[in-house]
Formats: sequence, structure tokens, C-alpha cells
Amino acid sequence: MEEPLRKQAWDYFQLHAAQRLTTFNFYLVACSAIAAGEVASFHKDFNFPALRIVLGCLLIVLSFVFWRLDERNRLLIKNAEAALKFFEEQDAKDPAVTHLFRMEERVTDSKGLFHLSYAMCFRIVFVVFGLLGAASIPLSALKHSVN
Repeated sequence: MEEPLRKQAWDYFQLHAAQRLTTFNFYLVACSAIAAGEVASFHKDFNFPALRIVLGCLLIVLSFVFWRLDERNRLLIKNAEAALKFFEEQDAKDPAVTHLFRMEERVTDSKGLFHLSYAMCFRIVFVVFGLLGAASIPLSALKHSVN
């Protein structure tokens, strides 16, 4: 009975880990395109200044939505990791070096403050794009009032 549950946990882990990376890649492409459009909108010949504000708001909203999606995917991955660690613990006869999930947790915990997890790196990107969107709104208003 244990083997089908182990396979289910592994498949669940793979599905959500791949989903997390795919979602983040989509976010990067979408926000990079929006940011490029926003930067291009500051060209002196651009005729739709209100579009800058819309693009800035879109960056903020997408950053928030994709951050929440990432948090959900992260939780689902952690659930699968917990199940896989449980199965590793059941294999007491196997050497500890084969218990990859438990070993990874120990190694990560030993790095302390200097460890940058996927979650932290992703959050940095979400904040950067969100701040870019937030900064563009007053810049757009300022540029519009100068012209």
C-alpha cells in the first residue's frame, strides 16, 4: 500500500513544482512586456499618456495576483514534501544520504540567513515589478503635468 501513496506524493510534488515554475515564467514574460511598453510610453512622441497609468496599475495587480498564486503553489509543494519525508523516515534501513528531502531540509536550515530560497527570489521579483508599476504612476502624472 505504501508504494502507490509514495508515487502519488511524488507525482503531486512534480506537478506543483512544474506548475510553480511555469506560472513564474509566464509572469516574467507578461510583466517584462508590460514594463517594456511602459518604458516606451515615456517617449516624447507617445500620444496616450493615460496608458502609462493603466500599465503601472496592471504591473501592481499582476505582481499581487502572481505572488498569491506562488504562495498557493508553494503550500502544495510543501504538502508533497511532508509526505515524501514521511516515506523517507519509513525507510530506516536505507542510508541517510538517500533521504533527499530530509537531507535538503537540514542543509538549507544550516545556511541560516544567507540562504536565498526560490520563494525569497520570487518575492524579490514580485516586489521589483510591483514597485516599478507603482513608481510609474506618479511619474506619468508628473510628465503629463509638465507637457
